[in-house]
Amino acid sequence: MTHSNNWLAKFYIALLVSLFTTAASPVTADALQQPAPLNKPIDTSEQLPHTILRLPNVHPGREQLYDYAKNLLTEVLDATAPVYGSYEIRISDIHTSQSRQLRNLEHNLLDVTWTMSSKERERQFLPIRIPIMAGLLGKRALLVKENDNRLQFVNVKGDLTAFRAVLGYDWPDTKIFRASNIEVLETTYNASFRIVAEGFADFFPRSVLEVGEELSNEKLTAGLTVDDHVIISYPSPIFFFVNSSNTALATRISEGLLILFESGRFKSLLEAHSGYIEAMELIGSRRVIEIDNPLLSEESKKALEKFLPEFYSH
Repeated sequence: MTHSNNWLAKFYIALLVSLFTTAASPVTADALQQPAPLNKPIDTSEQLPHTILRLPNVHPGREQLYDYAKNLLTEVLDATAPVYGSYEIRISDIHTSQSRQLRNLEHNLLDVTWTMSSKERERQFLPIRIPIMAGLLGKRALLVKENDNRLQFVNVKGDLTAFRAVLGYDWPDTKIFRASNIEVLETTYNASFRIVAEGFADFFPRSVLEVGEELSNEKLTAGLTVDDHVIISYPSPIFFFVNSSNTALATRISEGLLILFESGRFKSLLEAHSGYIEAMELIGSRRVIEIDNPLLSEESKKALEKFLPEFYSH
């Protein structure tokens, strides 16, 4: 995205307002025709507010992705501070599952979280529909038992129905795989590795951004390896989410993300992620098998169509 395309940035803001407010209040025609500019005039006679933002704690084994999302949010808040004021980030004291994080968001125990989107989650909470990880959470490398080469014979989606995956209880991915007639065993995150190693499931699908960090934990992934043949791919954006009533924070985050897009900083942050190069290599060296995501809303599909090309343009 070029620096001169301010009209395009304004268009994106209008689009985002119309998309994320489907879970909250309606947008008037006037609001869409006159989106707020990125650089609002500041009345220096008034003191800007100080905002405290409560974030979830990092889930063990996912520190790299957590640090990336937290750093991105920090830069979003820095970029918008001249308009919206200062901020302070406070991290929860306890580790929580995806479903618990969203419940905490609903009950105003958290202010922001980030997770895979779905129609249900977008009805309950307010998504900022800019994919913060370029769709790479939907590119799944497959953790298999060492010396298990059966996936080399998988060439089309239908071949996957002969295998059993293991996935988390509260993960949208579980429903996505079952919608493609792939058998799924549901369990906890930590138990999933052991279940594959002991032969109760054939593979554990892991994001290409996550799997390298997980393999570095030799105790967690003992007896496992990444399959050399297949990547399972489905449209799966990770969005920032806020409470459905917090439209002001959603607007601030969306404006900040667009500022980072304009400057090229957003793309630079993703490419600086320690697992990014490995993720692209995993995708490039394996057969990519596409499956559908029936949980994805039309608004989020449009967001992917708008933003994903920006990540991969030169």
